Amino acid sequence: MKKIIFLFMSFVAFSLQAQLISVDELSKIIKEPNVVVIDARPAGDYMKTHIDGAISVDAATLSTNSPVEGTLKSTGELASLLGKAGVSNKNKIVIYCKTGVNAGLMYWVLDYLGAKDVSILDGQLDAWFAARKPITKNAKKLAATTFTPSVNAAVKVDKNQVKAKMNSAVLVDTRKKEEYAAGKIGNALNIPSDAMLVKSKLKPAAALQQLFSEVPKNKEVIVYCKTGTTASLAYFVLKSILKYPNVKVYEGAYLDWVSK
Repeated sequence: MKKIIFLFMSFVAFSLQAQLISVDELSKIIKEPNVVVIDARPAGDYMKTHIDGAISVDAATLSTNSPVEGTLKSTGELASLLGKAGVSNKNKIVIYCKTGVNAGLMYWVLDYLGAKDVSILDGQLDAWFAARKPITKNAKKLAATTFTPSVNAAVKVDKNQVKAKMNSAVLVDTRKKEEYAAGKIGNALNIPSDAMLVKSKLKPAAALQQLFSEVPKNKEVIVYCKTGTTASLAYFVLKSILKYPNVKVYEGAYLDWVSK
């Protein structure tokens, strides 16, 4: 039994490492020509200071306010935005932000667009600062390129799809407890996004496994929040770390659910 537990924990730890890149690992590859580091924070924060070598793609620019806040731009608009920033679907992409939430949104969108090699910096910008790695105020500009999307429609759902899956899928609400208490979708479980983090660093794999212990792996899982942003972090944890096979984000999220 001890051997089985050890093997399981080793597998989870490997999964964690496979999608999270450490500060030391990033510092070794950051100057490689195929590596693109995306700062997903607001552009104003990027201009104050950022990882030396990172470009700015504000996660907020991925969405529109129509019909509700959090609705993704069209596939063509997203591909154009990324291509103009110098990001190709063929790059090795590393994302970071301040808390992990914007990085999670960027990760989900890139997964939706079919990018194959995407990681999130473990510990975000704070970990880079703590390690005293190079930072700068100087903006980095990459030559425009082509981002060719290969849409993975299976990673998101709309209101009608949620309604159709109410009795078969497991819904996970990542909003704060007080927001959840004020209104939720169906029998959704509440797992707040901040419960996944210790400051800006994701909790250890075993702790994340325990956090989602009530979410069965053999069912479709739909995550949502207010606008889709914090739910994307849960998407990253469930799919890329804990290896849930069927995870989707409700695009538009709770604002869409309560809209007419």
